[in-house]
Amino acid sequence: MADIASPTRGVTCAATLERREEALPGVFILEFRLDGGSSVDQPVPGQFYQFNCGGGREHMLPRPLSVHGVTRWDDEVAMLRFLVEAVGWGTERLCSLEHGDEVRLLGPLGRGFSLAEDGKALLVAGGIGIAPLFFLASEMDRNDMEYDLLAGFRSARQFYRPLSGLEGGVEVYTDDGSLGSGGMVSDGVGGRLERGMYRAVYTCGPQAMMAVVAGISEETGVPCQVSLASRMGCGIGACRGCVMEGRGGENLCVCSDGPVFESNKVAWTGHPST
Repeated sequence: MADIASPTRGVTCAATLERREEALPGVFILEFRLDGGSSVDQPVPGQFYQFNCGGGREHMLPRPLSVHGVTRWDDEVAMLRFLVEAVGWGTERLCSLEHGDEVRLLGPLGRGFSLAEDGKALLVAGGIGIAPLFFLASEMDRNDMEYDLLAGFRSARQFYRPLSGLEGGVEVYTDDGSLGSGGMVSDGVGGRLERGMYRAVYTCGPQAMMAVVAGISEETGVPCQVSLASRMGCGIGACRGCVMEGRGGENLCVCSDGPVFESNKVAWTGHPST
């Protein structure tokens, strides 16, 4: 597998909301047009933007959001899509924006996924972790690359319908068994990797799920890239507010060293399977 993609230097720009759609209960697709068009760097899957949600002194920190898709990128217009769950003051404010509202953002930031050079890939998403992996799958479709995607949700009500439009194989898991296979999405990983079907694994979702997927990948010798989430301050590695422990005891700055890491670089604290 290729090395994790190098980070890009983000720029601050204004972005105008062009579309808002409630894709799931409390989860919205937000599509923004960036001022300056494609003069800014085009993001790769796994990278993120820092959104200034306003709010003055009580809500100073921006909100990091993974890119969900690039809908247009040319000399005139740059359009980005984000999948946002309204879980707190900042994301609730973003999800309440109206067409034409403007926000300030910084990006693209961090290190994104690196595509395997050959062979089939396995993508494993849990919940809102589908956001960057849907972007990754779309890029794989564009490059005629083979993959399967396992997607886990709490119930059929949380199923993300755009998955049906992907070209790769999609298998759904739900906690309550109301759609697809019942159980955790990580349940479907072991058998697939043991059969030697894949050259690379990419995963994003709850940390406990990623720890299990990473452990299985390492046991079967399949390289795995994980997209970590952490509370962030600056988004560029200066404040060190998003540091997590590395496998060798070093500090990993999620925003600048990641958010995408090789799974064997991460210390999955509290998950002995790795």
